[in-house]
Amino acid sequence: MLPTISVSNDWFLISRAYRRGRGVQVGDIVSFESVVEPGQKAFKRVLGLEGDCVMMGTPGSGETQMIRIPEGHCWVVGDNLEWSRDSRMFGPIPMALIKGKIIARVLPWSERKWFENDLQPVEDGH
Repeated sequence: MLPTISVSNDWFLISRAYRRGRGVQVGDIVSFESVVEPGQKAFKRVLGLEGDCVMMGTPGSGETQMIRIPEGHCWVVGDNLEWSRDSRMFGPIPMALIKGKIIARVLPWSERKWFENDLQPVEDGH
């Protein structure tokens, strides 16, 4: 999730009100049980929810295959698309794996901030 999150040094406030995907929206950063390393936590941004169609490849790679996200799942990606291990690698994740939504960075103190979902909807090609 670099550059947004550095998991080795940062401490986060995670709202468990969003566990199991309740109320999660596209653009939110979520904590979930890693499907690559079971028992470990992962942090990714939600790019699609059930019923949405998403491109499976990295933008600009030429891969245009699309997938419709199945019921009870979401599509997550890292902010550093070139290096991220995310849904493009392991597919949609079950909402049941979501442990919460990251709402703030609390440490280091000098970098504390609230995370807000500032994605803007695309409006008819504009």
